[in-house]
Order: sequence, then C-alpha cells, then structure tokens
Amino acid sequence: MLRIPDNFVHTRSTPFWNKETAPKALFTHHNTKAHVYGRLSVMQGSVRYFGFPDGDATEPDMECVIEAGSFGISPPQKWHRIELLTDDTYFNIDFFADPEVELQGAGLGKVVNTHKE
Repeated sequence: MLRIPDNFVHTRSTPFWNKETAPKALFTHHNTKAHVYGRLSVMQGSVRYFGFPDGDATEPDMECVIEAGSFGISPPQKWHRIELLTDDTYFNIDFFADPEVELQGAGLGKVVNTHKE
C-alpha cells in the first residue's frame, strides 16, 4: 500500500464534494504537483481511481475502488482521473507536501494540475 512519507506536512483540504459539486477536472486526465501527495477520502459511496503512466497514456496502468470509510493515495506527478460509482458519493482530498521543497507556480491554489509539461 502506498504511504505518504512521515515527514510530509498537510498543506490543505478541499471541501467535501458530490457529483454535482466536484470540479470537472477530477474526472479527466490530471496530476498532482511534484513533491505533493493527494489523499482522497470517501465518506459515502465509492470512487474508482485510474492511474496512468504518463500524460499522454489512454490506458491505465492501475485501477482501484475506494469505498466509503477508506482512502486512496495518489503520488506526486502521477497522472490519474476518478469516476464516482454511486450517485450519493461524497468525498474530499487532502494534500501533503515535502517540507524541504518550496512549492511554486500558478497551480498552487488549484485542486489539480491539468497542464501537460
């Protein structure tokens, strides 16, 4: 199981979202920034996470279902997308960053990075 390194610090949390309120970018190819882990926590329903080897890949190299009461972790710069599996799914995302690295860029206030570098 993927773990967030012990020295990484919690930097922010998103609001709790459902299918109407979640940003549409979460359902498309995107990634987290370098030196940042995302932890998706499902409170109700379930989410399918698809991981991709790079920004151009169309076939996932990993897939998992995150059930209510559980969470999934996306590593730094891992391209991914999610799919809500039930109409009542309710979830949020917490971000954890390496305290030794100063994060920069316009995307710091955004939930996801959709820019392909």
